[in-house]
Amino acid sequence: MKLVKKLLAVIVVIIAIIIGVYAYFGGFSKLNFKVANEGGETIVYREMIGDYGKSGDLMKAVNDELVNDYDMIINQNIGIYYDNPDEVVEDKMRSDIGCIVNTDDVNKLSELSKSFLVKKCPKQEYLSVKLPFKGFFSIMIGVFRVYPAMDDYLDDKGYDDEGPIMEIYDLKNKTITYRKAITKE
Repeated sequence: MKLVKKLLAVIVVIIAIIIGVYAYFGGFSKLNFKVANEGGETIVYREMIGDYGKSGDLMKAVNDELVNDYDMIINQNIGIYYDNPDEVVEDKMRSDIGCIVNTDDVNKLSELSKSFLVKKCPKQEYLSVKLPFKGFFSIMIGVFRVYPAMDDYLDDKGYDDEGPIMEIYDLKNKTITYRKAITKE
């Protein structure tokens, strides 16, 4: 009987730890979707074709290069994902991976354009939601929670669900913003 109690106690502790980790990384954060006119950011990026799971490595490389080689302060990283992984083969998925340039660094764009691609995100209506960013598990939780909920929201409101989705990692405020341009079907 003592063995059963000890085993039950271990199981309860493990479940509590899992719930605590899930909560810490944003698993229970409320998804507050909003539709607003956003955009206009200037991004410095590299194109990537292939597994979205490898975008973090490229994002870090771009960030590090901007900080170390161009003496820039980077507060926001961005991934723009063009293809639905359920519909496009992994080695054909397209994305733009990079950093949002601070307005103070806009004067460096001509120099940056020699090594990177540069563009301005369109200013338009987006559906967006924020979650806390506390590490890799926050990203995974966001993908599994936000993407299906965003699709449901778009369907419920009669918006087209085609087009890219952006993930903006705000390093200073420790948030991830998921943003998708919206148009009526």
